[in-house]
Amino acid sequence: MYVQATLSLTDRKKVNILSQNIAKTAVIYIQNIGDSVSIKDFAIIYANTTLKRNIIIGEHAVIGKLPSRNALMKKKIEEKGQTILKDNVVIGSNVVIYNNVLIGENSLIGDNTSVFFNVTIGDNVLISRNVTINSNTSIGNYTRIMDNTHITGRAVIGDHVFISVGVMSANDNSFGKYGYGNHIQGPVIEDYVSIGAGAVLLPGVTLKRGCMVAAGSVVKNDVPEDIIVAGNPATFVRKIPKAIRRYSTSNSD
Repeated sequence: MYVQATLSLTDRKKVNILSQNIAKTAVIYIQNIGDSVSIKDFAIIYANTTLKRNIIIGEHAVIGKLPSRNALMKKKIEEKGQTILKDNVVIGSNVVIYNNVLIGENSLIGDNTSVFFNVTIGDNVLISRNVTINSNTSIGNYTRIMDNTHITGRAVIGDHVFISVGVMSANDNSFGKYGYGNHIQGPVIEDYVSIGAGAVLLPGVTLKRGCMVAAGSVVKNDVPEDIIVAGNPATFVRKIPKAIRRYSTSNSD
């Protein structure tokens, strides 16, 4: 069903948006919207979307978009699956969120960010501005991803992870030669990992729990738990002192 501001009062009741703060220029293809939802000017909400309660969707945001494709795209496109925004989610302006995406409670997606299909984002997550998150990726609870960072497809990111500005990640050492197959694998970033500004994570690396990657490092090998690495390629610097470790036995689970 297509809903826009020109609808009569009766029609607005039918789609449960009477009491909502819905801009007249918003385009909405869903019937049920949770309580206290605000949708700003020129936002588009597609039919495969569920909006829970206390959600803000910024100007020109697009939610539940199906990917466009042609013969150049090798990966399979999932045309089914709901995009779900849970309670207290904030979506910035010009954000594009594709189909089959789950965004957990109290999470914020910053302006100009793109979240491709088949992505799960946990609760209390901050995705800052101009971030790109590719398909088949999961992001855990309480994680922070800062401006201008790219999260490659098939990445796994744990809880309480901090990824600074301008971090790049990749998932294909063959530069596309063999198409989109099982060899495509992004990094695995375990809980409480910290990654400095401008670091590069190469395909298939695992960053173990609590490790730290210094700014500008190029990570081509796995990083053990609770150590600091730096350089190109990133190498061992020292074990992380307990005073700056981001977890303790009391909050490690």
